[in-house]
Amino acid sequence: MNERKIPGGGLRVAGLVLGLAALVTALTGLVLAACGMGRARVCRHCKKGAEFL
Repeated sequence: MNERKIPGGGLRVAGLVLGLAALVTALTGLVLAACGMGRARVCRHCKKGAEFL
């Protein structure tokens, strides 16, 4: 059987790694933003809560 190597395999691996890194970064940002908004809602009546609003 004639198996030919498809060019660009390294670029596909690099794209996959960079895509996964971007996904992890985006999810981390969403989680931190949600935690910050939750903290601001809980602390609405104190001085720190006034800074968030």
